[in-house]
Amino acid sequence: MDNQEKVWDSIADKWDEFREILSPSVEKFLKDKSGRILDLGCGSGRNFSGFSKNAQIYAVDFSREMLKHAEEKAKKLGLNAKTFCSNSDKIPFENDYFDSAICIALLHCIPEKDKRKETIKEIYRALKPSSQVLISVWGRNSPRLRNKEKECFIPWTIQTREEGKIKQERFTYIYDLKELEEEVRETGFKIARVWEERNINIIAEK
Repeated sequence: MDNQEKVWDSIADKWDEFREILSPSVEKFLKDKSGRILDLGCGSGRNFSGFSKNAQIYAVDFSREMLKHAEEKAKKLGLNAKTFCSNSDKIPFENDYFDSAICIALLHCIPEKDKRKETIKEIYRALKPSSQVLISVWGRNSPRLRNKEKECFIPWTIQTREEGKIKQERFTYIYDLKELEEEVRETGFKIARVWEERNINIIAEK
């Protein structure tokens, strides 16, 4: 398996160019949210436009190249954002630190089952009691995943001067709704809402 950190670093520029649309689910969840908010797996900052100016954003990703774009985006939007380069299964924050959190399109990118579960545990640990998280992953309703294996690779093509077009393979684990819901419950979260469109979405409360 290719080093996924290198894969995401390599596609960061094009990813930032094409991944600008904020999903309605994220926008609705973030509306009126303030205080410390964790954006775990923030990528290039595609969700930043949904944050209130009153929010203190803690943007975490394992790709330094993605974080460079996130920092630029935060400045353009005039947001109070700090970026942290970290793996999601061990984040550098105290217990009960955040007022809310989002984890969008991250879990399905993690190859190891134990690290996916540890990521959910870290969100739980870092949230204040009674705080909520929105977790969203790709599901079978996404056209690109309908005929794929449970564990697969989704290509992203980049253009280089030296080698022309190169396909970078992004690891993808395809959750089903009940599976994700069970993993979230096992951590200790209470499920506030679950729904599936192209993505599987869960709002959970500590």
